[in-house]
Amino acid sequence: MKISSKLMLIVILTIFEISLTLWSVFEISNGVKFHELNLNHFKYSSQLTHQVSALSADHNIEISELRAVVLNIRQQPIDCLDTINVVNKFIMEFIGTDNAIALCVQDIKDADHALSLINKFENETIDKDVFLSKLKTLAATFNQTSILFEEPVSKTLAFIMKVMIPLVVVISLFNILFISFMSNTITRSIRHAIKLLNHKKKKISLSDDIGQNLSGELKVLLQAAQKRITSEMLMAEVNKKLETLVEQRTESLTRANQELSQFAYRTSHDLKAPLSATKILTRFIIEDINAGQLENAVQDTQHVHDQMEKLEELVVGILSLTEADSTENKNSALDLNMILDDIQQRLSGITNLSDYTMERYINLDHVLVNNQTRITQILENLVSNALKYRDTKKSALPFVKITVSELDESHQLMIEDNGIGIPTDRHDEVFGMFKRFHPKVSFGSGLGLAIVKKHIDYLKGTINMETSDQGTKFSINIPKVIV
Repeated sequence: MKISSKLMLIVILTIFEISLTLWSVFEISNGVKFHELNLNHFKYSSQLTHQVSALSADHNIEISELRAVVLNIRQQPIDCLDTINVVNKFIMEFIGTDNAIALCVQDIKDADHALSLINKFENETIDKDVFLSKLKTLAATFNQTSILFEEPVSKTLAFIMKVMIPLVVVISLFNILFISFMSNTITRSIRHAIKLLNHKKKKISLSDDIGQNLSGELKVLLQAAQKRITSEMLMAEVNKKLETLVEQRTESLTRANQELSQFAYRTSHDLKAPLSATKILTRFIIEDINAGQLENAVQDTQHVHDQMEKLEELVVGILSLTEADSTENKNSALDLNMILDDIQQRLSGITNLSDYTMERYINLDHVLVNNQTRITQILENLVSNALKYRDTKKSALPFVKITVSELDESHQLMIEDNGIGIPTDRHDEVFGMFKRFHPKVSFGSGLGLAIVKKHIDYLKGTINMETSDQGTKFSINIPKVIV
């Protein structure tokens, strides 16, 4: 086989491996979306149950609100069916979880029936007691459907992770071994050619020796460059390149597999906790409602809402981390004051504007040109952390100080606060995924600083951190964009 054919085969195998890895990540993302849709279904089903109970107690409930909740319930299985692709369907049929599709279809029919009941009640063609009885039954059915849907979806996602991750690892190892084997065959061919060049024979010329013992590209190469290169130079150069290629590829694949395994494990673990808690709480809510203990049902519903907020924050963090890889690298002139105003407004839910100060020092000779999405997410995550981990025990009012300066070849962004800081023994974990340093102070996804680091890496910048119990300061240097 020609050397070019061997290299082409290596490229094809590498492309196949990368494609399989990306497809695995895509399928895991699909599984996360199914969980998100089911969580929304849980939420809207709980709202419908609450509204039916309120209507039964003669509270003033608008029919339009009932209809809106039912439409929201109906939309979740529709989105689910739209998300399921041919591969998902095949896997579900293979492992026996395709009943999730039937649940979605039946759920749409139940929602249509609920809408029909609402229309009849609005047109006064059905008695209120009959309407409430049937709607209450449908609300219980929706809750039960959410519970039943969770098992096949979790089983499908678990199957994909159990099968695809080991498969990716096996193929990666095979690829590494195959590249090593190919490099050895190429090296042996070149070594044989060098041996011929070093071997001096009296009766047979070098050209005849090459013609008799070599073939293919090496024969053409040595015949054309016979008097221009030495055997030692050729051997050293080729071996060095091949060894570097194998080492780089091995290191890259090992790191990618480790990150993928860690990401999949931590994501599934963090998603499972609120899902399991919500599943139990919804069962308690149903029992409380059936027993007439509405106060307990309201408390459990609030707990469900809290769990959903935690899950939502985790999903948003995962999506932001994914978007950091796919964000379009489109540069534009940035209005930093406007960006900081928008960030401050979005973060107003963390603390009141009167509870802290935001100091801005923008010292630029020229307008900063860069990717607005990446710069915004960098600033928002760092400012958000400063507000979440502010030190309320200090006498001084919490502050966040943002300084932007223009250097010769870069822009420097400094974000400083007087918060509680980061523990000294965990500084090397700062930019890792799912790292939470003060879980008792604030419950976050643990992805904020990982997102910041990923954006800065894409911008070819650097970030340094100084932290103590007096506060934390992040210094970021981003190369200037040449317009």
